[in-house]
Amino acid sequence: MLRGCPQREATLANEIGQTTRTALDIFRGYPFTLALIVMNLALLAMLYWSGANAEREREKALDLLYQNRKEVAELLFKCQPPRPQ
Repeated sequence: MLRGCPQREATLANEIGQTTRTALDIFRGYPFTLALIVMNLALLAMLYWSGANAEREREKALDLLYQNRKEVAELLFKCQPPRPQ
């Protein structure tokens, strides 16, 4: 980051602190806004979780499908038609 320059680091920390205080003051005045932000973050987390679970389920289903196809192919390979007489 900005190593070796303590004045800039202090200024950056002050700016971050001031921005945080301003945001908190705004949220105190409009708590509904904070509730909407929290709800949107929770929705994003839920969508990610849902997508990750769906991906795992798809992977399991494809593995089962390939395993089934492989077993059927092995059975058909072992099967020999009767010799004509």
